[in-house]
This record gives sequence, structure tokens and C-alpha cells, in this order.
Amino acid sequence: MNKAYYILAAFLIILGVGLLVLPERDRPDEASPRELLGDLRNPSRFISTDKVAEMLIDKDPTLVLVDVRDMYDNLDFSLPGAHSIPLEEILVYDWVDSLAYEKSKVVLFSNSDIKAEQAWLLLKRENHNNIHVMKGGLNCWFETIIQPTAPPETAANDEIDRYEFRKGASIYFTGGSAPIETEAGAEPVVVRRKNKTQVVEGGC
Repeated sequence: MNKAYYILAAFLIILGVGLLVLPERDRPDEASPRELLGDLRNPSRFISTDKVAEMLIDKDPTLVLVDVRDMYDNLDFSLPGAHSIPLEEILVYDWVDSLAYEKSKVVLFSNSDIKAEQAWLLLKRENHNNIHVMKGGLNCWFETIIQPTAPPETAANDEIDRYEFRKGASIYFTGGSAPIETEAGAEPVVVRRKNKTQVVEGGC
């Protein structure tokens, strides 16, 4: 398992213990520590790289991407259309009201999960909803979407279908065009060319 996940697991354990000793709430509109702990145990805050890629390709208007890395970290690569709001500034100004709306899906990401999880917790403390974390961050994006690994010949159909989607998505985000298979009997969806973007190496 990647070292980053051991660090993240330790961080979440410490965080969970810390939440139990926090004062109930400073303001009526803040989430209580017990509410935060319940949210922290709920994996629904995570959204996969596949889902983010699908929403970007479909130009889903509800998707709001927020890069919480330091400014200098996103100079070389970030996700298309992402808003750069470093973790240290996540509560400095009320960007949520300007970017998010009732049906939006705000997705936080960083190189791994750690900074995005911290930003998510800060925003949940402020009772912001529809906030998600891209599972694995840009490291996972690089491994699953930009350079997907082919499954073995004995792989199940859903695993093969996922790989075919990822191949098409990789071409979409790095340049070129390729058909993506749809349901049996349906016309293939052609993923259209976008400008080639430099990517950073990383691990899922």
C-alpha cells in the first residue's frame, strides 16, 4: 500500500479522536464534532477519478473542481477548469457561495488525499454540503486516467469496459480522439481532441 495512505489513515485516526474533544460548536451554523465524526466515517464524500473524468468529458455543468494545493504546485498541471484555492485560504473568503449552488458537486483534490481531506473537514465544519474529495488525488488521476494499466485477458467484462473508457479518456485529456464503447447495439461515443497537457508522475 502507498505510504501516503498510511499517513492519511494515521491522520484520520488522530482527527477522529480530536473531534471528540472539540467544544460542541462555537456558532449555531457550525457542524458539531459528533456530526463531523459521522461524516468522516461516511465514504460517500469520495468521488472516483473515473467519475470526474466522465463529468469533464460530458461537460457536466454541476461539476466544480477545486485544487487545494499550493499555488506553485499547480503551475505544471491541474485538472481542466479547476479553481486554485490553496488549503491555507480555503476559509479566507466565501468562495463557496460564488462557485457552488444547490445542485453543484464541489470536488476537492490535491496530489494525494491528505490536503483535500483537510479542506473537506474545514468546509464541513462550516456546514457546507455537496463537498467531495477526488479519491487518490492527482497521483491516482495520473495512474488511472492518463496512463491506465491494461487488465489481464482473464479480467471480468466490467474491468475491461473500465479500461476501454480510461484509454479513451486518456486520449481526450492528452490529445487525439478515440471511440468509447457504450451499451451493446449503441453507437460509440467519440471523445474529441483537446490540447495536450503535461502531467506529473505519481502513485495511486
